[in-house]
Amino acid sequence: MRNKPRNSDGTIRQTNKPGVLTNRTIIARWVEAETLHLKQLGMSYQAIADHIGRVARGQQQAMVPLPEHASFIEEYSISVQAIHRAFKRGIVRLPNAEAVERRKLDTERCEDMFLSLQTGVRKGDPRSVEVAVKVLAHKAELNGYKAPAKVEMAGRQEDDRQGRRTANAGDRAAGD
Repeated sequence: MRNKPRNSDGTIRQTNKPGVLTNRTIIARWVEAETLHLKQLGMSYQAIADHIGRVARGQQQAMVPLPEHASFIEEYSISVQAIHRAFKRGIVRLPNAEAVERRKLDTERCEDMFLSLQTGVRKGDPRSVEVAVKVLAHKAELNGYKAPAKVEMAGRQEDDRQGRRTANAGDRAAGD
């Protein structure tokens, strides 16, 4: 069976008609763009979902301009999970240059958080020190210079030279 031609939203179209960019697809791409923009400003997924619902009802102005042909249904709403999926799809669509910009923005945020924790760290506040270490670990992971975790294999291994089983260092220490 041959694959049938489809529109942008997955619906089947007639072969003698061109592909159509549907209203559903236009709205989905706008939601991705709006979510990326608002996430860059530091909003939570719940706040973004509420904002997009208000924009759809005309109660609030959009941060990313709405396409001319986009029209929402009357009681449009979007879940937090759908916002998260839109964010993940939008990130994948971003060119690498924008991903680098977002990494720089996140690094700056980490540095701001670390600087704001310095007064507590200098006073010896254990919670401030703990959070500061977590911020630095997150920054290291974000920028790709976190050391890889060391993996140890437990169990018995076959010694090929003499044909006998040997125990790893942990088993030898337990037997002593």
